[in-house]
Amino acid sequence: MASPLTVEERRRWLYTLRQAPMLRHTRTSVLLRLLGRARPVDPVPGEGMCQEGQEVDGVYLLRSGEWKVTAGGVVLLHLRSGMSLGVEALARGIWPVTATSVSASQALFIPRAELEVAAGAPRHGIPGPGPRADVVTFQTQGLELPPAVLSLLVELVAKVMVHDFGDRVLLLRAGKKRTEGAVRGPDGVFRRTVGHSAPLLAAALAQEADFDCVLLDGLAAPEGVTAREVRLIPSGDAAVGMAGASVLPTVLLSPWRPRASPTLRGRPLPDEDGWDEDAPPPLCRLRLDWERLRLVVRPGDTRPLTALGLDAGTRDALSRWARAITGRRVGLALSGGGVWGFYHAHILRRLTALEVPVDFLSSSSMGSLVGAYFCGTARDGREGLDGLRRLRHRARSGHLTAAALSSVVTTQAMEWLVRGDLGSLALEELPTGFLPVTTDLTTGRCVVLEKGPLARAVRASGSAPGVWAPTLQPPARYVDGAFTSMVPVDVLLNAGADLVFSSNIFPTSHHQAARPLLPGPVGLFLSALNPVARAMDLLTSGVLLLHRNGDLESSRGDLRYDVGTRDHPLLGSMRFTHVDDVLDEAARDMALEQKLLEFKQAWETLRMRRNASGGRRAA
Repeated sequence: MASPLTVEERRRWLYTLRQAPMLRHTRTSVLLRLLGRARPVDPVPGEGMCQEGQEVDGVYLLRSGEWKVTAGGVVLLHLRSGMSLGVEALARGIWPVTATSVSASQALFIPRAELEVAAGAPRHGIPGPGPRADVVTFQTQGLELPPAVLSLLVELVAKVMVHDFGDRVLLLRAGKKRTEGAVRGPDGVFRRTVGHSAPLLAAALAQEADFDCVLLDGLAAPEGVTAREVRLIPSGDAAVGMAGASVLPTVLLSPWRPRASPTLRGRPLPDEDGWDEDAPPPLCRLRLDWERLRLVVRPGDTRPLTALGLDAGTRDALSRWARAITGRRVGLALSGGGVWGFYHAHILRRLTALEVPVDFLSSSSMGSLVGAYFCGTARDGREGLDGLRRLRHRARSGHLTAAALSSVVTTQAMEWLVRGDLGSLALEELPTGFLPVTTDLTTGRCVVLEKGPLARAVRASGSAPGVWAPTLQPPARYVDGAFTSMVPVDVLLNAGADLVFSSNIFPTSHHQAARPLLPGPVGLFLSALNPVARAMDLLTSGVLLLHRNGDLESSRGDLRYDVGTRDHPLLGSMRFTHVDDVLDEAARDMALEQKLLEFKQAWETLRMRRNASGGRRAA
């Protein structure tokens, strides 16, 4: 695409595509992929775009210029920049109007076939180009990993795909003893040995089309076959320079060799000028002890996954990797809100009980504190609830209140509290992608923190300006991330999440102004001068602004929850010792429970979906 879409254009087109009945329940990540596949068209004046009575061939999104829309020879309207054509006509299948370009213009065209596949209703009788299965290749880059270990990891992830998702998986390996067809093992994985010859491999892929995923072990994808490349790398820095939607960098983390950056490192969210096309693709962290793993499992082991006796940490890491490879990653976007943030703790507890995995968690302010305690203890197969229980104890015992009061002088107190509970963890060590946001006042940008001490990241994300001291890391001056991204859904989409739940739990309220003490115009004049009333106006407006901004961001998630109105929400947000009341209120909230059950159903749909792929880089 000659001119990449800006952030604002992507948001506008996402909203536009959701107006189509067939796309109303389509995941945001899939719609982003559609926008990435849109074909640019540049009609000249007088060129016809569609004809009344003909079959709808797709959707047009007008970026510049002007089109004339007529029906029965009568001019109905003129389309201009930012308008769409064909969204409403998708349901009936026939163009009700004729559209003609009036001036030189630029537009995006999304074919109907792509739209139907995204909606889960592919058109019958029209075969897609190439093999129907997702083809995945594996290689290492800058990592000293023996080929036998890489082959073992490929075999294990194939077992996980069959066990967790019910996918039909074919494992193709290079070898001298070629097999004529695929053989299904006791673990449910189909295996076949082929030669290194590209024509032979292409022929094998063409024959084995009835699979959801084909994993190539020790083989390169033949020419003409689009494959997803999984590259195992030693660190996130090694992902720089990788380009293309098909690349999945996978950082191989050892639990016994932690690597941590001593300072916070992050990058700003894309602004209205466009997305960072040179940024590395979203990566996956594979935290396991592969040296011990190869002593437990041998390459070529066809036993079912449950018979291997893998420990919980290895099992969790492989499941996370399988979700990343197949486009099934789940993300949560959590807002700030003081003690109301314990609504997030209830959400995480319920999702754990419903067996919905969490691959990414992005947050601001109090949401970052909850996210840190969850992600910091959700390691090596643990569920993360121990951290939430520890945070609840800190709130009930008054430790959070003391840290909040001390933060008026310095937010170092909050950093000490988190480090005392979670240790010297770093963001890049966490298998669950934890992406807190903060605001850098020196640039005015929202910064997504990706590396550095976990405790300091929480401190930077929750440094409420004017109330708490800023977090200084020269030249940056970090304050609360809620002021630039209250509910950071865009962070998750940018990171490659395929299913997003957004939670805006900062309540809003209505300001009940006192009646004037004196009647008539004089009383109104004096009431308007009341400094206390003006201060209350400022506080109420600030709460309303944060809440409404959170609503706008959370609407880009696949499912969202809004806590609604409460009495004196700003004052109540600092009462951390009332944590049990907030948790009880969240447990009684049937609207929240309904949203969580809907999210569970959305996850089950994604889990069992064939060829599910999405995220920013898939777009």
